Amino acid sequence: MSSYKLAAFDMDGTLLNSRKEIQPSSLAAFQRALEKGKILALDTGRAVSELTQYPFADMGIRYGSCACGTVIYDFAKKEVLQRRAIPADLIPAILEVSRLEDLMLQVMVEGVSYTEPGDIDRMEAFQMGVYKSLYAATSSFAEDVRAFALANADRINKINLYHTDPESRERTRHRLASLPISLEFAETTSLECTPRGVSKGTGLADLCSVLGISIEEAIGVGDAFNDVPMLKIAGLGVAMGNSNEAALKAADAVIADNDHDGIAQVIDLYLLS
Repeated sequence: MSSYKLAAFDMDGTLLNSRKEIQPSSLAAFQRALEKGKILALDTGRAVSELTQYPFADMGIRYGSCACGTVIYDFAKKEVLQRRAIPADLIPAILEVSRLEDLMLQVMVEGVSYTEPGDIDRMEAFQMGVYKSLYAATSSFAEDVRAFALANADRINKINLYHTDPESRERTRHRLASLPISLEFAETTSLECTPRGVSKGTGLADLCSVLGISIEEAIGVGDAFNDVPMLKIAGLGVAMGNSNEAALKAADAVIADNDHDGIAQVIDLYLLS
């Protein structure tokens, strides 16, 4: 049997198909993995609050590295095992830069996503319309999310900045580049801000440390820019067939896409074989 003990999956574009569903073939593969004592986990940019629509503990996915490695979570116990925060003194500078473009600001505080109600109504303008129902159902709302962020500056795990187009995102990235934070592209127009040096890669490493296994015993599976650190640090990095060029280049192996049983394939070929 494979020497890998854990498989960690990105959510959007990886574990979820193009209809934002978990495929039946994936659920069946989870059971095969659990019967062999393997550990299943998430490594996602989503906040914990954005994951409540899926019964992960019932599926056998016990743990999650959430909000791009800033929150390690136990779905069975509903407990935060570890958290990291952006230094409070950097929050005002990030917020000031966020005012210079037409963008949607999302703040994640100890696993909970906060946005402004008006931005939910405009998510199509930020090329995030596919997530509108998710954000409406799982977000906590602040009438002035920037004021909320300032009041909670010492507890912010991650900030997402959703722009109207990639050019606007690039301008924001350039303005924030001098700050000691990590910046990653996601989706079409999103810029993710996390504590310096923290990413999906460090999140996977933190999760392995919490569980007492080595990173070499972990498989990381993803498809996008923000998955690259995870794909590089994992004992085996696996890219979905629908991955962008950056993820394909970073991966050790490529499997079927997220609509054609890719998750079942990675479990059977690499976690169990």
